[in-house]
Amino acid sequence: MQPVAFLTQHGKVPLLVDALAPLGWQVFGVTGFDTDLLGSFAGEQPRFMTAAECALRKAAIAAELAGTAIGIGSEGSFTAGPYGLGTLNQELLCCVHLDEGWAVTARAQQLCTARSWQVTAATELETILPTLPNQQLLLVKQGPRLAKALSVAQARRHCVDWLDAGPVQLEYDLRAHCSPERQQVIRLAAENLYQRLQRRCPHCQTPGFWPEQALSGLPCADCGQPTQQARGHRASCQRCDYQQDQLHSGGYADPAYCQYCNP
Repeated sequence: MQPVAFLTQHGKVPLLVDALAPLGWQVFGVTGFDTDLLGSFAGEQPRFMTAAECALRKAAIAAELAGTAIGIGSEGSFTAGPYGLGTLNQELLCCVHLDEGWAVTARAQQLCTARSWQVTAATELETILPTLPNQQLLLVKQGPRLAKALSVAQARRHCVDWLDAGPVQLEYDLRAHCSPERQQVIRLAAENLYQRLQRRCPHCQTPGFWPEQALSGLPCADCGQPTQQARGHRASCQRCDYQQDQLHSGGYADPAYCQYCNP
């Protein structure tokens, strides 16, 4: 089995094991570096890198700390969903091979629940807490005070105790070990990582030859002119720069997206 180090403080290792087992990899967790120093979900430490940069940095740290050739790092983010509906959770998993000199970053995203409430009276908790899903843990904030990874009963006690000093903020704890919905997205990212590692450059066999760059120009269904809609995707090798286009077979763009029919 190939040992593969995964830098995580939040119990993510079991979420990767099944997807990567067919590679003959033995994924194990690495500690010794506080990943919250690169940015934390609760906001104590601001983020100063992009999600992709952070995942890559964690992967390199994992391999260096464990003394393995392969390391994995992860990073999650939450943004407004399409058209402002819901919350979109995107998860990145970056795998680096220090000996062979390549890095592959996988992605998965899914709408999820990320709720928060400002609580001003204990009676409000009787409406809020019964609606929460099982297994989802919570956090409570009040000024510099912060309590994380709370069960419903624990969150209730913190809110009641702290309300004497003013309103409290009650939120979903979105760290991976506290959020079942996020765990599912990480599993999807692990499956995507496996798929990307299987795709090798036809010229140099470097992994990660994935059709990711969208190619615009899908013809309009009415006038036939090229639009900004994707007509296919391009895979590019990170090592030898070989490129390969995968174009859609047939199909036309809705005239609503045509700059000629609908300027």
